[in-house]
Parts: sequence; structure tokens; C-alpha cells
Amino acid sequence: MRITKELAFVALLMSPLGLPSQPSLAQSTPNTRAVLEVGNPDFRAFPIAVAKPRSTKGPAGEALVTVIETVQWDLQVSPVFKVLDPRSFIANPAKEGMTAASIKFSDWINVGADGLAKVAASVTGRRLKVDLKFFDVGTGRELMSKSETGKLDDANDIGHRLANAIIYNLTGTKGIFQTKIAVVRKTKRGRELYTMNMDGKNVRAITNNGSINLLPAWSKDGRSILFTSYIRRNPNLYTIPSTGGRPKLLSGERGLNTGGAMSPDGKQVALTLSRDGNSEIYKMNTDGTALKRLTNEWAIDSSPTWSPNGKRIAFVSSRWGDPHIFVMNSDGSGVKRLTDRGTYNQTPDWSPKGDLIAFTARDERNKFDIFTVNPDTKEIRRLTQDEGNNEEPSFSPDGNHIVFTSRREGKSQVWIMAFDGTNQRRLTKSGGYSTPSWSPYLR
Repeated sequence: MRITKELAFVALLMSPLGLPSQPSLAQSTPNTRAVLEVGNPDFRAFPIAVAKPRSTKGPAGEALVTVIETVQWDLQVSPVFKVLDPRSFIANPAKEGMTAASIKFSDWINVGADGLAKVAASVTGRRLKVDLKFFDVGTGRELMSKSETGKLDDANDIGHRLANAIIYNLTGTKGIFQTKIAVVRKTKRGRELYTMNMDGKNVRAITNNGSINLLPAWSKDGRSILFTSYIRRNPNLYTIPSTGGRPKLLSGERGLNTGGAMSPDGKQVALTLSRDGNSEIYKMNTDGTALKRLTNEWAIDSSPTWSPNGKRIAFVSSRWGDPHIFVMNSDGSGVKRLTDRGTYNQTPDWSPKGDLIAFTARDERNKFDIFTVNPDTKEIRRLTQDEGNNEEPSFSPDGNHIVFTSRREGKSQVWIMAFDGTNQRRLTKSGGYSTPSWSPYLR
């Protein structure tokens, strides 16, 4: 029998762009931007070219390659863009500069680009400076100019900053490319918490206690992570700085203290407790005070996740037999069942947009895949299929992406995809990962 994350404890104890006909971006201003709206029925991805570097020699050239590759990867991941293949480019990078006057825009029109990003870099000592120019190809007008500086080793982070700048210029919304993902990884001594950049790089251990650490969930300011750990033998709920440090006990009731999820206003935590002998949903203040029970059923209730406005909580319950996704008001009233298909639905996560709840479900072939359900219409959509077991979804802070784990290549790896299931990409190389959690915006 396959069981949910919290039910496993019981067994142990007992990410905006769309145009129907796209206007010239050069016609827009910060207040009249041609907004590209992901999810709009008329949406089409914006064709963009990231120009090849003029030179790849020396430290500046090497750093520039990293920056450009990072920008390309970020924009490819985003559902906003269609990033053109550099192999199709006919422009000569040795002849083109960073100014509109030096660019032959007809060469970029002929390869299908609507937007053009040009990047240059210089190095002074160990300091790196990168300049970005973004152009509307149809009019040849420069839409954006931005410079970023940092250490020579910061090329990847600078690339993320520039990709965020392009996203903001086109949509007026923040980019997610400097966010992080918290995840559990199996080690020789137990299970530890790690964080990584949203592209899978800069993996860093957050715990190193040799115990079993599980179910990371970010605070709303991104400065700390809630998690369950057996470091005191009982599955207690802790909080730890997101850069690592000493864990602080948040809930140490007898039995389960797990599934911590912070409210959108950062003032309360919903969690699963079995202090009264059965797994139920509670909420409390972030300092552990004012504990209030929200569910009271004979069946197991677990895995709470807040709506973006904080007025509702979705959760898993087996009160009608098999585990299904339910929703209730944040005071425990108005309980409604959301899923009426499948025999095993679990791990819900509410989109920051409020329109979808992602969850894991077992199908008729006993395979686990990721689905979404509309909390108002109950419409269900399948996102993964015929690719091994796919589980444990978590939305990006813009609601346009989902991180999840997949065993499609044997070991459990961390993957991301667009909110509609397209553009699936593996982030990790080694296996043993579980329960990824996407951070809020960090910068």
C-alpha cells in the first residue's frame, strides 16, 4: 500500500504573456506595456533571440558564455518565450555591436525573432561587469539597457538577474530565476535538507544531523524553512534559517508534528498533529502559541496547504474511504470534497494564482502522476503520464511552474515543468530526492 507523507508517519508510530496579434513592443511604455498573459486563450510564446557572443576568449569571454547560457536556459523554461535556436542565426556576431545602429535587424527578422537580447562582458581584476541591451526587432528600437556587476564567479547569478529583467520589461511582473528549491535528499546517515537554485545549481546542505529530516516548507519571507525531524526521536516540527544553522523547535507534541505550511500573511502555521491519537489538521501562531484544531474526524487528515488569500485550506482526508483532496475555510468550517476520481490523491499544493491545486494521484495502473484541480469548478487536468512515477508538486511563486520528483530515469530526481505540464526538465543528476518545495521571491 502506498501512503501519503503524513500517513507514513502514522504507520511508523502506530510560474504572463499573451498576444492574439502581437503589437510592436516598441509601442509600449511602462504604463501601457503590451502585456503578455500566460493562460490567455490567445496567448502565443514570444519569439526571442539571445545573440551569440562576439568573443569567448579570456575570463570575460568565459564568463559571458555562462551568462548567455543561463539567460537562454531561463527564458526557455519560461512559458512566456520561444527561444530561437542559435544555429539558425545568420547575423555575424563579429560585425554586430551593442547599439541599434550596428545591428542588421533584417537578419533577425528573417530567423523569426520579435525580440533580440545582446550581452557583453568585461573583467577588471576579479570583478565582472555584464551589459544587456534588449531590442524590438520589428522597429529596431532599444527597449531596455541594464548592467550588472559581481565577482567573476557570479556569472550564473548575473545571468538570472538579466533574465528577470527581461521578464519584468515585457510583463511588469517579477521573474523567478533567483528563487530556490528546498528538497530532501537521502544520505548514508539519513535524510537531510538541501537547497538549490531553480536551475538545479548551487546545491547546499541545510541540515547535517544524521537524522531523518522531512517535508521542507518555506516561510513567506524566504528566510527560514519549516521541516519535520526525528533529531529528538519524535517527529517534531522545526524551523531553520534557509542558509543553514541551528534548528528551533516549533511543535513537539506527542506523536506527529508535520506538514507545516505558513499562511500567506506569515502569521500562522497549519500543520498535522496526532496529539489526540488521530491525525488531524491544526493551526497555530508562528511562535507555537494559540493552537487550534480545525478537523475532527475518525479518518486521517493531513497535508494542509493555504489558498493565496489565506481564507481557505486544502488538505488530504480519508474520511470517505480512500485519500482525497478536500478544502475548508481557514477556521475549519465549510468542508468540501474536491476530487471524486482516483483512489489515492495526496500532496496538494495551492497555486499562488489561486486558480489551481496541484496534487499527486495513483491511476488505474498503480502509477503515480501529477494532476491539477480547480478549487471552484472541480475540473481536473492531468500533467504527467507514461513517464514513471511523478509526485510531490510545488508551485513557483508566479504560479507558472511546478517542481516535482520523478523516477522516469530510475532514481528519484527533481524536475520542473510549466503549470500545464509542458516543457518538463530535469534539474538534478544524482538520485534520492523527495518533497521539493519552491521558495517565495527572494529578491
